[in-house]
Amino acid sequence: MHRSYRQTSVSAASTAALIATLAAYSGAHASGDAVKLLEQSGACIGCDLAGEDLSGRRLMAADLSGADLRDANLRGAILFRANLSAADLRGAKLEGASLGRANLSSANLSGIAWQRAKLAHATLIDADLRNSDLREAMLEHADLSGANLSRSNLEGARLRHTTLDNTHLHEARLKEADLRQLDLRPVASMTRVDLGGARLDKADLSGVDLSESKLDTAQINDANLSGTRLVAASLRAAELRKSNLSDANLDNADLRNAVLQSVKLQGATLNSTKLDQITLSGNLIGMDFSNSNLRRANLQGANLKDARFTNADLRQANLSACNLYNADFSGADLRSANFTRANLREAKFDNADLTDARFDDAKGAPQHVAD
Repeated sequence: MHRSYRQTSVSAASTAALIATLAAYSGAHASGDAVKLLEQSGACIGCDLAGEDLSGRRLMAADLSGADLRDANLRGAILFRANLSAADLRGAKLEGASLGRANLSSANLSGIAWQRAKLAHATLIDADLRNSDLREAMLEHADLSGANLSRSNLEGARLRHTTLDNTHLHEARLKEADLRQLDLRPVASMTRVDLGGARLDKADLSGVDLSESKLDTAQINDANLSGTRLVAASLRAAELRKSNLSDANLDNADLRNAVLQSVKLQGATLNSTKLDQITLSGNLIGMDFSNSNLRRANLQGANLKDARFTNADLRQANLSACNLYNADFSGADLRSANFTRANLREAKFDNADLTDARFDDAKGAPQHVAD
């Protein structure tokens, strides 16, 4: 979902109007009477409310655009549909505050500590949320287009149906966050993100750069990761069932104990990728696993026709019932590997170590083994 013209953060006309309003209010509401004005009119545009105690107040649809709310106490405040665009909320205390459908476009929330934030359907276009603590935040249907969440803590946050066009998530913590079915292609940056244990089922991450990110134990089933950069990423024990990883770059990635069942890997690169104890199946025709560590890997039933395993470590690997027609195992370490019922016709085993390898009912087993 890409950002439309009418969703731009602040139009030229609205910006001019806001500046004019701020000029009219400056000085007149720079003291305690700002709170009275807010109570009486429901609006305090550009007011100085820094450090004020507004806890528990019902401020639904209040207009606080451009207000200085630094260090203000807004605990438990009801700000449903409030206008806080361009407001400065640094250091504000917002625990238990409700800002559903609020407008926080261009607001400064950097460094804010706001666990369990209620921001469903809120507008946060171009908001500054760097280094903020938004653990377990409710952000469903929120618009975070252009927002900067770099190095923010979003552990356990709920982000389903959230708009993330041109959003900055560099080094953000999204452990156990809910990002199911999200289109993450328009995100501006996601490098070095911590997505450990996150739910990314059916998410579209095609072409996204997740280099050096952590996705250990993440649920990424039926997801689109075609062309995704996962260079040096950690996906230990992650689940990627029925996911599309075609043309993905997995060089130096850690996939130990990961589950990749019925996946697409055509065109993916796996140079120096850690694959030991991986569960891998699907259409893997022509894949190049040369020099890979596949020790104790479970490849049972995979279609590995024309695959290359030259100099790979496949000790104790399970290759039973695999289609390995014309596969190349030259120089591979196949000690105690299981080739039971595998199709090995035209397969090459030059200089491979086949000590204790099993070939029960295999078709086309190496001649010296068959004898």
